[in-house]
Amino acid sequence: MSAPGRTTLSPTPRSSRPFDAKSYWETRLRQHPGLCGVGNTRMGKHYIKWLYRVRRAAFLRLLRSLGTDLSRARVFDVGSGTGFYLGLWKELGVSSITACDLAEIAVSRLRSAFPSTRILEMDISDALRASLDGQYDVVSAFDVLFHIVEEGRYERAIRNVHALLRPGGLFLFSDLLVHSIPLSGEHVACRSLSRVEALLRNTGFRVLRRVPMFVLMEEPLDSQSPVYRFLWKLVTYSARRSEAAGFLLGSVLYPLELLLTKMLEESPTTEIIACEKPPLGLAAERPEETL
Repeated sequence: MSAPGRTTLSPTPRSSRPFDAKSYWETRLRQHPGLCGVGNTRMGKHYIKWLYRVRRAAFLRLLRSLGTDLSRARVFDVGSGTGFYLGLWKELGVSSITACDLAEIAVSRLRSAFPSTRILEMDISDALRASLDGQYDVVSAFDVLFHIVEEGRYERAIRNVHALLRPGGLFLFSDLLVHSIPLSGEHVACRSLSRVEALLRNTGFRVLRRVPMFVLMEEPLDSQSPVYRFLWKLVTYSARRSEAAGFLLGSVLYPLELLLTKMLEESPTTEIIACEKPPLGLAAERPEETL
């Protein structure tokens, strides 16, 4: 759905009070229709559009690098929001697409925008419908999983994705992974890279690739440099105050972002992870004893 909006992240443990994700997203999407509802709400719509241009480029580049034949692929897209990635999958000519979102307003809008696509109202961190097991060649979950703030539900979401896939299937997702102390807020959780990689292995996935989705244009939550974090907030301040400034800043950073996301192997912000559910007869990486 989105990168962090108006929330404060800290290394302190979250409150034991459960986060009502469905209610949060119903309210947010009604108040902010379009990409602003699933984008970083601190930024203006023009800057957000530049961010989605970068997302498109990073997504297509990763798929080209994997060399996967998508002509017969059955895709399941998690947390489809406004349908941005549904449009990309259709552009790539996949065989069929199933989409889901937990927000009723998102499902209603998606069904109107994509009448030939099967759209389910469901939460990927709930119990999975048995009829969906092993039905898909690709599962995508972009800007979704870091909004699952409860650890048990995050783990169930990963297990559910594994169950959705046929052997040999691909899991593509973006996440905010940090090398140091995990961060959390009301509707965002930045988990440690080592913890998430261990969870993926224990679930039965083989991690194929991890690449930057952004380097400069999203908040550097994984940076240990207070100077860098301050400079990012200073540079992007204008985009939070003026649509014209947001458009100008995005147009300047966009070509730099395309270059850096192509050159660098890691980023201080959102990354894309590509995993495989190994074909039958091939074991995934040996599971860790503990997470």
